[in-house]
Amino acid sequence: MNTGRRFSVLAGAVLGAAGWIVQPVHACPPDATEMRSLTAIASGQSLMLDDGTELRLSGILVPTARDLPTPPEDWPLQSEATAALDRLLQNKVLRLGAAHSFRDRYGRTVAHAVSGDGRWIQSALVDEGLARVAPLPGETGCARDLFAREAVARAKGAGLWANPAYAIRPARHTRTLERLTGTFQIVEGWVTDVGSTRRDVFLNFGRNWRWDFTAGVDLRGTPDREAATARLKRLKGRLVRVRGFIERRNGPFIVLASSDVIEDVPEGLASGP
Repeated sequence: MNTGRRFSVLAGAVLGAAGWIVQPVHACPPDATEMRSLTAIASGQSLMLDDGTELRLSGILVPTARDLPTPPEDWPLQSEATAALDRLLQNKVLRLGAAHSFRDRYGRTVAHAVSGDGRWIQSALVDEGLARVAPLPGETGCARDLFAREAVARAKGAGLWANPAYAIRPARHTRTLERLTGTFQIVEGWVTDVGSTRRDVFLNFGRNWRWDFTAGVDLRGTPDREAATARLKRLKGRLVRVRGFIERRNGPFIVLASSDVIEDVPEGLASGP
């Protein structure tokens, strides 16, 4: 099998198995009709626009020194992401996808963006291994497309994926996860049990939630909470991949942006021992 086809099959297999979890693919990027001019790149994640708006790129997280438990003074991957963004937007014109845009708690507009020459900015950064897929609640519409691109970049060892700081973490390595508290991580493991309350569903990755890794999903606002809970409960005994910021709630814990971003991983495509 040639290399390009291998990457395509890898991404397709992961997402084909996860299709019942991840939302159906929307037109991605969402229709980008709002034209703006770039005035400055605030960071690899944020742009300043001609109307005074600060734009946070939706659905991704670019590398920063804060990705490490002890941030170094300089993190080359952060500079590479900013340089890539400058290159992608060299003509200073971009269009915003208004369909899924909103404002975050800092007042920034959160949206997908397309360059003046038609490149979807989020996908370009993910393709180069200069961003991880990291949807916030309410912005999971293009997650499936971006997951596929991320899988290809990771298989190639592109950008950040060549750095062990961004390795997929085994759920059973709880001490490692505890040391990574406060950082964004992708965690993979077998779901040993699924619990629920009226509001939340919890995926347990060990025998004792008091110290093992757990991932939680807040189902408030979910149109059919009962059906969503039933789907999640069927994950018991499955190998899955989850992502988010590590917290300490007894053991290490991740609050998931949505049930839509849980990846169901075929056993043959597990990330490691």
